[in-house]
Amino acid sequence: MRTIHVSEMIDEQKFNRFHLQVLLCCIFIIICDGYDMFMLGTILPSLMTEWKITAVEAGLFSSYALFGMMIGALVFGPIADKFGRKKVILICTVIFSIFTFTSGFADTPTSFGIQRFVAGLGLGGVMPNLIAIITEYAPKKIRSTLVAIMFSGHALGGVVASLGAMYLIPNFEWRAVVWLGALPLIFMPILYKMLPESLNYFILKKQKSQLTDVLNQVDVNSKIHC
Repeated sequence: MRTIHVSEMIDEQKFNRFHLQVLLCCIFIIICDGYDMFMLGTILPSLMTEWKITAVEAGLFSSYALFGMMIGALVFGPIADKFGRKKVILICTVIFSIFTFTSGFADTPTSFGIQRFVAGLGLGGVMPNLIAIITEYAPKKIRSTLVAIMFSGHALGGVVASLGAMYLIPNFEWRAVVWLGALPLIFMPILYKMLPESLNYFILKKQKSQLTDVLNQVDVNSKIHC
């Protein structure tokens, strides 16, 4: 029986369709992550006017989200090692998408702040797991490049938030900017199908058939069997 060294096999691969698939999934999610973070800055003037709050009080909304991100990163990282990075990435994406959307119905600063905190849990949980999964599958020669490309999506999310707010706020008010944060939920079936589970998770759980299927996608010329 042929012995397969998984890490060496991944390191030696050339960039192919599978890597592009993983990269696109991660970029999309991190664009949504960036949108969720930066869109708050575009709606703060509207929140201050509607709820008659000071700049300091409005600034606390960012702190709520950042505090949630800190906790989310600390909690969901270890959880992913046990239950799988794909599951945690998708769950965290659902969390920040839902609570960003529902915060558009908030009628008080307190309600909005609580929902920003919960959304922050998802935002913080998704980031380290995206880095981990793209690092795990990327060929060694271009690993840092793929991580950098993925991270650029966060800034792109900020650009989308700014451009979207320029159109949405004058025409539909600030709540429309927040509701747009639910967009990832529409693509959840596609992400579930295209995003692979962590190799380390398959190895840890001794799921040989799933590991074999993924490795055959990584290297289309291989004919690996359990």
